[in-house]
Amino acid sequence: MLENYKELQLEEKKLLIEDLHAYDLKELYLSLDEVEQDALFDILTDEKKADLLSYLDIDDAVELVSELEVSEQADIFQEMEPDDAIDIINELDEDEKALLIPELEADFKAEYISLSQYSEQETGSIMTTSFLKITPDMEIKSVMKLLIKDAPELEIISKLYVVDKHDTFIGIVPLKKLIKAKSPLFIQDLYEPSQFVFDKDDIEDSVNFIQESGINLCPVLNEQNELVGVITLDDAIDTYEDEMIEDFQKMTLLGDESDEKPFASALKRLPWLVLLLFLALPIARLALTFEHVLQSYTIIVILQPLILSMVGNAGTQTLTFSLIMLSDDEPNHVIKKNILYELLSAVSSGFILGSISFLVTILFILINPSLDQSPLLFGLIIALSVWCSITTGTFFSSIIPVSIKKVGLDPAAASGPLITTMIDISTIIIYYGLASILIGVFL
Repeated sequence: MLENYKELQLEEKKLLIEDLHAYDLKELYLSLDEVEQDALFDILTDEKKADLLSYLDIDDAVELVSELEVSEQADIFQEMEPDDAIDIINELDEDEKALLIPELEADFKAEYISLSQYSEQETGSIMTTSFLKITPDMEIKSVMKLLIKDAPELEIISKLYVVDKHDTFIGIVPLKKLIKAKSPLFIQDLYEPSQFVFDKDDIEDSVNFIQESGINLCPVLNEQNELVGVITLDDAIDTYEDEMIEDFQKMTLLGDESDEKPFASALKRLPWLVLLLFLALPIARLALTFEHVLQSYTIIVILQPLILSMVGNAGTQTLTFSLIMLSDDEPNHVIKKNILYELLSAVSSGFILGSISFLVTILFILINPSLDQSPLLFGLIIALSVWCSITTGTFFSSIIPVSIKKVGLDPAAASGPLITTMIDISTIIIYYGLASILIGVFL
């Protein structure tokens, strides 16, 4: 039906959209050209516009909202879950925010002010306040009546959250358990304990905790153990994805440059590229040390990319696995076991790749008549170099992120370029060193 959307009459489009899930609405919107997107947005109700904005990427949502009148912005935000709306509002220009905030209803404005106090790295920044609080002295019939009354306005109804008269968090009552309970029964006889996080906790730690605990809703408490919000699974997943992207950007020494002009982006990258240039100078200096071998046996230079590419790929694989282990805050004995595992794996894979490289090198020399060097000798040089270099590169890729974290730095930010340089230097030393020794002995 969505494929035929453009062919439908206006009333037919409205009927189709009315029952459309928010995800499908987003997919439909993104499949249209700019004119058709504007036409679709115009026929949406405020509730449907809120659904669409909640599912769009934050940048697309902000761009769309910025084109609306302030009064229309306020009407749409009132229909959104507070955490989703605040994510978009926080990305607006300060001038736009200044015009929007006075237009918001008092309750929503209070929620915005409350949630905006948290930095992007604090757990409170991704929690929602749209849930139902109940107290231990409430009877289940009155709780059911309250739930039925408030359910249309709540984001979370699968669990109810129990607090005492001081708003101190006590536990939860799953909806299924509440429905099965028989009156007369009070909440104090029904609630159960629950895991929780604190609003000032690091957001990455909280998301990892939710993932490891296997929970889909996590209460958020303040320093006084008062219940201030709940983290939903979808927000946790979005945050986990953002953190992974951020770690990858750090590993490649790139920031978020999506909104920057090309020249500004180039200037931001330039210092790192210059740094890497100077880090590469030792590699060039090492090559000069083996100048006598390179002049006599040019095949050494010809075959060098074969080794560097394999060792670089192996190091990247190990680095990725090491960063995942560190981001999950695995205990020390698990990390040590991982380093040993990676080294044993590197010895095995290095031996296999070295054996393959031995045969490939011999074949390469034999099918190129211009290369009159000893196939067996240079096959042995390549094989031993691959084996030793993969083992050494894997060691660096395992140990460097752990060492960086121990001194309090971010391993994702510092590991990539440092490991690449270390692998290149060690590979050149091993390769040219073995070539010099074996050529000196056998030729």
